Amino acid sequence: MRRSNLWIYGSLFLALAVLISLLVFLNYRLVQYQRQTGSDFFVGWQSMRLLLQEGVSPYANTTAQRIGRMGVEVGLDVSWVPFNAPLYALILYLPFAIVKDFTLARALALSVAEISIGLALYLSLQATTWRPRAWVWGVLALFGIGWFPGAMALLGGSVIPAVVLFVSLGLWAVRTRHEEIAGVALGLAMVRPHVVGILIVVILLWALFTRRNLILLWFLITVVLLSLFFALFLPSWPLEYLAMLVNRQRPLVGLTVGEALRVFFPGIGTRLGLAISAMMGAVLLVELMLHRRGGLRAFVWLASLSLVVTPWTGIRLRPEDLSLFLPAIVLVGSLWIERWQRVGLILFGVIGVMLGIGAWGMAGWRIMERLPPQNLALLILLIPLMGIALLYWVRWWAIRPPSVWMDLIRQEDIEPSLEE
Repeated sequence: MRRSNLWIYGSLFLALAVLISLLVFLNYRLVQYQRQTGSDFFVGWQSMRLLLQEGVSPYANTTAQRIGRMGVEVGLDVSWVPFNAPLYALILYLPFAIVKDFTLARALALSVAEISIGLALYLSLQATTWRPRAWVWGVLALFGIGWFPGAMALLGGSVIPAVVLFVSLGLWAVRTRHEEIAGVALGLAMVRPHVVGILIVVILLWALFTRRNLILLWFLITVVLLSLFFALFLPSWPLEYLAMLVNRQRPLVGLTVGEALRVFFPGIGTRLGLAISAMMGAVLLVELMLHRRGGLRAFVWLASLSLVVTPWTGIRLRPEDLSLFLPAIVLVGSLWIERWQRVGLILFGVIGVMLGIGAWGMAGWRIMERLPPQNLALLILLIPLMGIALLYWVRWWAIRPPSVWMDLIRQEDIEPSLEE
């Protein structure tokens, strides 16, 4: 029996190794073909390599200029994406920094990013009551990789796929009461603080209200340890990072909701954006207070809302940052299917096709790391609008406990281990 199990595990490991090798090979060929993309990864990869080899700060102007010249040598314009994250964000580039060849390093990172999106969607499913067949998860993974925000994140070499994985892991861990894992995952997600900041604040406040102090404790431990570890390489990095934020010569790439509205309404766009940002902040605060002691289903809905409203709160985001909507999309689909079974699955498929085609249509059906303002504004305005509408469609089903006998039967059948 033991020999049989060993043979099975060996065969599975070999098959997995072959599949990963094939994925890396295909991505290597893709990177060779798409040489004009990958600016995000190049900046982080070179910043990590220079920090390891020469101990230079990625926040220094001389380093940015040097990386810019290196980018030109490989056919990339990286002057518009300087390194502007906390230094501990470089931990995501550390495994690839030992690879000297940029094409190979990027192919490896692209493979890891694709696997991260697949794992993030699997964990998002586990954070709900939906337990679909394997082919449904495969279709969801293809959607996460293929819709425009996902494709841009992958081809540009953004760390957003890793952030989506950390967020999904955090939601799953909270839902399954693994509070230490949740805190660590949320701490790791802080590699992009401006993207996940609102979500983190909401979750930590919810944790305080529900006395889940381990989430807050392990979040702080993770961020402090990461900060201290990279202080060994560059002791002054916190001050340099703050100085970079204060003295930034150009704004972050992307648009705020006010800037997006100004593209179409130059006269009132800014004021309208401020009003929307204030309204979204008020809505999020009200929902937090309403569900501060709610069940775990309500928590997942509240966290999903935090992700979806972030672009409308005045935060400057890029198209690839919208990949963080994936857990919210899965939540909406799970509630439809829980309520309507086959009809819900069909509806979810239709909405997924519409969302996928719509995102590519807003982007003009082209892959460009720097979209024209009109296309970028459409993405920042319409995709969050769709997300908010879908979440409020299913709000009642998410926040209320099962109340009729059919709901209770379904709950027992599909969620025996996630009692609230």
